[in-house]
Order: sequence, then C-alpha cells, then structure tokens
Amino acid sequence: MRIGIFPNLVKEESAPLVHELMELCLQYQVDFYLPEDVRNGKQSIFKEIPEAHLKPRGIIFNSIDVAMVLGGDGTILKLSREFAGRGVPICGVNIGSLGFLYEVETESLENRLKDILEGRFFIEERMMLQADLCLEDGSVQIMPEALNDIVVGHGNVGKLIRLDMYINHDFIQQYPCDGIIISTPTGSTGYTFSSGGPIVAPSAPCLMVTPICPHLLLKVPLILSDTDRVSFTAANNRNSIRISVDGMVDLEFTKDMTLHIRKSDRTLKLMRFNKNYFYKNLFTKLMGTK
Repeated sequence: MRIGIFPNLVKEESAPLVHELMELCLQYQVDFYLPEDVRNGKQSIFKEIPEAHLKPRGIIFNSIDVAMVLGGDGTILKLSREFAGRGVPICGVNIGSLGFLYEVETESLENRLKDILEGRFFIEERMMLQADLCLEDGSVQIMPEALNDIVVGHGNVGKLIRLDMYINHDFIQQYPCDGIIISTPTGSTGYTFSSGGPIVAPSAPCLMVTPICPHLLLKVPLILSDTDRVSFTAANNRNSIRISVDGMVDLEFTKDMTLHIRKSDRTLKLMRFNKNYFYKNLFTKLMGTK
C-alpha cells in the first residue's frame, strides 16, 4: 500500500498532522509521498520532508494507492477535479469546522490507517456535474466539473433575474428568482440544503434543481434522474447573472448564452469505513446532536 499525503497548507493544524502521519507510515513500513509543492508551506515541517518522499503533482498519482487529504470540505472540493477519473480514492482526515465529506477525525488517524492496511474499507463513488456554456458565436466553453453544485445567480444583490429552464431540451418554466442551484447528491447537504432543498443519500442516482427565493407560488425543488439534462437561458433578463461552480469558478452569463448541465462521465472515489456514516454525520454535524 502506497499512501499520498495532501495537506491543506493554509490550515496550521495540517503541519503536526502531516508529521504524525509520516511517523505512522514509517512505523508501519508504508511507502508515502507528498506533492512537491508542499515545500511552499510556511511551517518548517514542509521544508524538511526528504526529497525521496516528494513527487511532482503530474506523476504522484501513478505512485500512490490512496490519498490522505488533510483539511475541510473545501479541500476535497478543490482537489475533486484533480482526482476524478484517476482511480485513486480519497481518505479525508477532517481538520475543518464541519467536514461533512469526511469520516476520519484526527484522534482516530492511527486506527483508520490500520484499517486501510488490513483492507477494512469500501470505496464509494460520488457523482459529479459537467457543464457546457454555449456562446453567441456558436463556440462551446467546457466548464470545470462540480462535486457539489453549479449555481446560476444574480450578480447584483437585490436584483431579480429571470431564468428559462429546459429539461431534455423541452421548455419547463421561467423562474423570476435570485438564482437556481443544480446539485449532486453530495451537494444536497450544502447550499441546496440551506435553500430548502432535500437531503439525498450519496448513492441516489439523481440531480436536484432548487430555486433561490423564486417569485412564484410554486417554490418546490425538483429531483431529476441522473440521465436528465438541464439547460438555462436568460433571454428576458435585464440584470447581471453569474455562474458559480463549487463556489470556486465564477463566470458571467449573458442573454446570448445557453448553459447545459448533465452528469459527468467521471466520478470521485472516497474511502469509507462505516456503511451508515452518512446518516451518522447527518445527525451529528447538521443537526447538532450526538
């Protein structure tokens, strides 16, 4: 078993955790590697890692069997496109505030490493979204994949926008609203949840469409099949509209554009240890109960 260690360099807590994980790997005689750009970290531990345990990001995936990601939910979101389709599962170690995507807490790190070495885990595949933005000149801009959601929303606070929604090329509804969230099951516990959308099990084969503050009597979110394709235009809109992908990519959406969203052909693999982890997290992290 070869382990990759991917720390969030912004979080100070990652430095002692990297040290602990490297010591555990040495103790259990496990090969481990880190991306060589960790040398840019401010803490001294990152500058002291032996050269033999560093790999360029472009080839590190060929040298590891599992990636230990140290951070919060945002860390996995940022790395999701890098890992999708590579076949290397992520084992997340939570040092964030919520860590809903994580199952491993810092105090259980050694026990979980033992579970990995002894094969006591299973792999869960998370669906992702692929969006294509058709421009006025007929060209198509392929957007980065989303693990959580794609949001089409107003660019100016307090300004209503109008979005025309199509499902499988058929016009369905015009939404006067603040925006619309198109989410994966993974994203159902994020912005979709905050906007009144349903919480969906990660394995459910579906897409969710949740309007944000719609000026309509019918304000219900929609759950679609994962084979459906959703499209949006804004021909009747007069205000600024932006497209956000997992909260990290921000693009302008104009009257002459069409946005197409579907399930991606690639998935993100997550390493899991407890079949009921999702429901346990649901009640302990989102509802504040033990």
